Amino acid sequence: MARREKFEFQPIGYLRTAFVEKFGVPRQSMMLSEARGILKLDGDPKLTIATHRLHEFSHLWIVFVFHKSIGLQWRPYIDPPTLEQLPEVGTLASRSPHRPNPIGLSTVKIEKVDYAAPGGVEIEVSGVDILDGTPVLDIKPYLPYADRLEDASAGWTEREIQRYPVQFSAQPPVELKPLIEQMLALDPRPASQRRLHPMQDRSSEGRRFAFRLQDIDVHWEIRGGAPHVVEIRDL
Repeated sequence: MARREKFEFQPIGYLRTAFVEKFGVPRQSMMLSEARGILKLDGDPKLTIATHRLHEFSHLWIVFVFHKSIGLQWRPYIDPPTLEQLPEVGTLASRSPHRPNPIGLSTVKIEKVDYAAPGGVEIEVSGVDILDGTPVLDIKPYLPYADRLEDASAGWTEREIQRYPVQFSAQPPVELKPLIEQMLALDPRPASQRRLHPMQDRSSEGRRFAFRLQDIDVHWEIRGGAPHVVEIRDL
């Protein structure tokens, strides 16, 4: 008989990022080099000691909680988030946030470790695909000799990643423009919208979309088969 044990974990810190809503969050980590964040660890002195020599590594695994998915009903299968109409895929054969236990795993690049930050260690990272305010359960250094598998298969996700040129009629804050450009180059819309209004379809010309990033709303439309930023609204 299967044992139904329960476990309780306390976050060791929280991640601060520019992604305040799910729309626009990169589909995987390390896809956007400009997607930066700060992992603020709890002020427990033992955690400060536990990060000793962390700065010697280039990358990091973050084990976190999909806190926006807690309490939501999960399904044993998903509709693959691709443009192709693929058959349903088992949830455990995907990286969907709606899981039996809402736990996520992402690889990020370590930009800086501030051991003396007030209130607890701060780890500046890039390549994040995680929402602002996400609770972090654990971190582990990335080990190239063990974690990089040259003969690994990408399964049903194996496909070429399409990137589009991005134009700006409206100018976002300077510090956010590179990130916005990288986000739109990958077309951040859900697969359902991308199927309904393909970027390079004539019928999609002029269609508008928007996403929230940090403290702005980015409004963009499809022009000439590519994203074009037309308005930036301050919140």
